[in-house]
Amino acid sequence: MEKIHILTDSSSDIPQALVEQHGIEIVPIMLSHGGRTFREYYDITPAECCRLLEESDEIPSTAMATPAVFLESYNRAFERGCTHLIGVIINGSGSGTYQAACLAKGMFEEEHGEGAMVIEVFDSRTYTYIYGHIVVKAAEMREQGESFEAITSVIRSRLSRVEAYLGVYTLKYLKKSGRISGGAAFVGEALGLKPISFVYDGAVKVCDKVRGEKALAAGICKKVAARVQQPEKQTGILLYGDVPEERLAEVEKRMREEIGFKDVVRCAIGPSVLSNTGPLAIAVAYYGAPREQRKL
Repeated sequence: MEKIHILTDSSSDIPQALVEQHGIEIVPIMLSHGGRTFREYYDITPAECCRLLEESDEIPSTAMATPAVFLESYNRAFERGCTHLIGVIINGSGSGTYQAACLAKGMFEEEHGEGAMVIEVFDSRTYTYIYGHIVVKAAEMREQGESFEAITSVIRSRLSRVEAYLGVYTLKYLKKSGRISGGAAFVGEALGLKPISFVYDGAVKVCDKVRGEKALAAGICKKVAARVQQPEKQTGILLYGDVPEERLAEVEKRMREEIGFKDVVRCAIGPSVLSNTGPLAIAVAYYGAPREQRKL
């Protein structure tokens, strides 16, 4: 009989209640700021990270989880009698964490022999709860008695279809992190420009710039509406940093009424992603067509 262990890294931003409910292991990404080190998920909350970003000129730095940490996780699962292990990990193009998880798989197999415990590690090719909700789905399937093969098939399918659009309400934090120059930030803020980025297949690329906060919500939802597949059968995901409730409510209303999602769930963006976007960030995640069927 299969006994399946499911893990992910802390950048998946799965709410604690769901982690505990479904028995998902969270491997922490490390953050450093002002001489202090934090384990994401365990030592610092999204709200605390937002305050840190707002009050300090220093942007926290992040460090990937190491192969040794993953190997410890694999060994613990093996010692508990697990026959299979599934890991879904932050975008390998933006972090070394996925590679660390793969290296640990090789180390485990060298120690215990290939096939001692079947390990499959997925590169999510994305960030935050954009892949975190897929981990939750996998855990739900495990609870329903689905096989390792069925669960990994669903993960593979969903990762090939999930997309998101991300917007930021201020350029200040992109300037702080060095992602844009001071001059570009000054001009952009003077013109009221709000960038929108497409989060797709391992990349985060600015695809539009709109003027004004109202235009940001409308712009994101317009782009989602153009790519989403059968929204009436989907639960859209609204991701957010330290964004006022009225702005979140506006985006959620547009998701329901203009795009037509069956339902909408909200999820806070975690510290490792907020360190790159700044606290005034908002995103909408959804399912589009499988990547192999679409040209950009």
